[in-house]
Amino acid sequence: MSSAGGAFPLSYSGARRTFRASADALGARLDAIAIDKRSHRGEELTIDTAYLGPDQPDRVLVISSGIHGVEGFAGSAIQVEFMRRRYDPARLAPGAGVLIVHALNPYGFSELRRVNESNVDLNRNFLAHPEGHEPNAGYAALADVINPTELTSESDAACRERFRTYAREHGQASLQSALTRGQYEWKDGVQFGGTADEASSVALRKIAAEATRDAEDVMWLDFHTGLGPWGEVELISEYAPGSPGFDRAREWFGPAARSTVGGDSVSVALCGTIERGLETALPGRRVTPLAAEFGTVPSTRTFWAMRADNWLHHHGDVESDRGRAIRAELLEVFCPADPAWRSQVLGIADEVLKTAIDAFAAP
Repeated sequence: MSSAGGAFPLSYSGARRTFRASADALGARLDAIAIDKRSHRGEELTIDTAYLGPDQPDRVLVISSGIHGVEGFAGSAIQVEFMRRRYDPARLAPGAGVLIVHALNPYGFSELRRVNESNVDLNRNFLAHPEGHEPNAGYAALADVINPTELTSESDAACRERFRTYAREHGQASLQSALTRGQYEWKDGVQFGGTADEASSVALRKIAAEATRDAEDVMWLDFHTGLGPWGEVELISEYAPGSPGFDRAREWFGPAARSTVGGDSVSVALCGTIERGLETALPGRRVTPLAAEFGTVPSTRTFWAMRADNWLHHHGDVESDRGRAIRAELLEVFCPADPAWRSQVLGIADEVLKTAIDAFAAP
């Protein structure tokens, strides 16, 4: 995979080395939480954190990446560029700290998958199991074509026809919700939210509770790719317009902050997102979580890539020519090789983080 300006990593292991070296050069306090699973190459997989700031901050800006594995290539590049070019302790209030969390899903990052080692979408895993599981009737109606046992032109055509019928009968927004909000019945399906807390979810709650150092005020920016116009960013909130969390986001980021509940976001409202995990990990604190989502390719292409990847890992041969092509397509839809896209993402991310510092962490 080519890089833009040397910032985009070529692999998970390379990303981790660069992240830790960049943080160490700033004198950051580094930590790592290993997950039990190793990559197919045998490499250790860890969630790494770097903290910059006072021991007892009153506010902390958190910059996290890679909850959706393969999306970590862009997220890691953004974090490294921030440490190398944007971080300046002189711009921060004396009581402000910065916590950078690298590769929340190290298995997916390493294996070029969006899901983790259990086929779980971690951004659907933050809820009570099983009592918090919400039924997804739309997914149930379409499950057989979403998750075919054979990936052929015939199964693709059947899937498209069922989608068109569903959209005519229920609306395009309902189709998007059925396909993306999360589901808890099909373990071998796409958008599976799990049946128990995953190791990365437990680690994230631990990081939130401990590494934010009892700060009363936390802004959490979790970087994503895949939804929205090419190279543009949206700051996605799961909170409704008029709620304190969303109003703070709109005050700081203007119209780039949008609510899934309000219906103006590129995303529908989701189940079990990181926001819910932070609520339980940081009770009584003022937390403003946002997903900074950078657009790539049209959403239809993204879905087909995810569907093919899911088929490959349950029914196909990962090491075949077809398997390699499917994996390459998944990487392309979440981290386009186009240098212009990469350069634009880094530039806009820099502005987002500058805004976050000026609005939240400046004196």
